[in-house]
Amino acid sequence: MNKKWMKPVTFLLLAGVIGGSGLAASHTKIAHAEAKIGEPFAAAAELQLGKNVYVLDQKTADVTGDQAADTVLLVGTKEQQDDIYASAMKLVVQDGKTKAYSKTDLGDLGGYEGELTLVDFTGDHVADAFVKTATGGSGGIYNHVVATFAGKTSQVLFGEAENEGIRYEGKFVDGFKIEGTGTHLDKPLAFDVSANKALYTAAKLYDQAGKLAVKADADLSVYSYPFSSLAPVDMDGNGTYELVGEQRVVGMNNADTVSNIHSVWGLGSDGKWNPWEVEYSTFLIKHPGEAIQTQVGK
Repeated sequence: MNKKWMKPVTFLLLAGVIGGSGLAASHTKIAHAEAKIGEPFAAAAELQLGKNVYVLDQKTADVTGDQAADTVLLVGTKEQQDDIYASAMKLVVQDGKTKAYSKTDLGDLGGYEGELTLVDFTGDHVADAFVKTATGGSGGIYNHVVATFAGKTSQVLFGEAENEGIRYEGKFVDGFKIEGTGTHLDKPLAFDVSANKALYTAAKLYDQAGKLAVKADADLSVYSYPFSSLAPVDMDGNGTYELVGEQRVVGMNNADTVSNIHSVWGLGSDGKWNPWEVEYSTFLIKHPGEAIQTQVGK
């Protein structure tokens, strides 16, 4: 068998994680008309954001902890105003009292249809920023960022590493099965993929009896993608939000979903995100669909 197993699209990485970059150090007091979603950001030049910077989303809440409502804007660079993709996304806070603008760099964050939500993740009763944007690849991956501005200091709490969620790595084994391990899990995790028998026998991965039919040096790896969905949810109704997400585990190619991992994450007092719940699903019946067309058509 001389075919090469397909791998996932590249995940758009954040350039780095911000820690303790002071908002006060970047304060710029500028008098501008109220920003509107989809319109050019009038304060871009003064904040040295570059050209073609547009307002992608904006919300209002107290994010600094001074009891005054602030305006938080998600801005990004677009080639054309009506483009749905934006690069160099940043968060800008307009202080509710001083009206001064402050910017927070999010590295190389870019994507489609960026969205902003303001809720409290830390439990300090001050809203934090949650950013969601689609990478646009065939893997259905989304980038997510959580940032806090409490005390007028910005810090990214959730970035590239956290967006990996449960990192599962495994391989196909005899018996139409997958065996592997995942981060944050205290025991191995195996999947029954016999529902994909038609696909795997047609692709000559397995024979009809369920024995691997590929050469010894064939790539049999199975792995998880970063989050395909992640949303803030107040799981216990105490006003502090958790993150509820879903990830795909893919087999022989990008279209071959072998499992979905569902998880709930809470921010601990140590500043780390810990899984509260993790569950996975497998298929009892599964149409091969695009996966068999992708593989057999090569």
